[in-house]
Amino acid sequence: MPIDNRRDILLLLLYSPGITPNINEPIVGRTRIVKMMFLFRKEALTDFRRGTEINDENFYQFFPWKFGPFSTEVYDDLTFFMLRGFIESDPLPESAAEWDLWLTSSDDDTNEDAVVDYNEQAFKLTQKGLKYAEGLYNSLRHEQKTLLRLFKRKMQQTQLRALLKYVYEQYDEMTEKSQIKEKVLANRKPKY
Repeated sequence: MPIDNRRDILLLLLYSPGITPNINEPIVGRTRIVKMMFLFRKEALTDFRRGTEINDENFYQFFPWKFGPFSTEVYDDLTFFMLRGFIESDPLPESAAEWDLWLTSSDDDTNEDAVVDYNEQAFKLTQKGLKYAEGLYNSLRHEQKTLLRLFKRKMQQTQLRALLKYVYEQYDEMTEKSQIKEKVLANRKPKY
């Protein structure tokens, strides 16, 4: 099966093993998925796309927004696959509470209303999604499978706050509209 659009990468990341050798490890949180796709574009796409029809034009497009780099296309594709029975999600209220505690733990003037609707979910493939993604995954070269597994592992093992901090430090141009920039970069050591 040819890998020819951004949706294939979303399904492949959900399908790929990560921390464990098991396929279909859930990815927790829309914020994490968006930042994963952003970092995949910036740091993995060039190495991955050889032999595929994926390029910068048919991959996710990002712009600076309230929580850093954002793409409505990622949300649209999650909804697309959920409505078609390829992806399912389970709510994780304890993770949402942890996120809220982190955002409200400092004394600066960040607009807390921006996070009222935060509801973290664990996303995974359904049986229908697994069957389709398996065909995509089996068409990959060994190097592509390894890249996906290592990338997913790193993204899954990294705490959300650390992931955000990395994105904010490495891609400052994508944080200009962020409402949480000061919180994310708090206690940052100055660069010399």
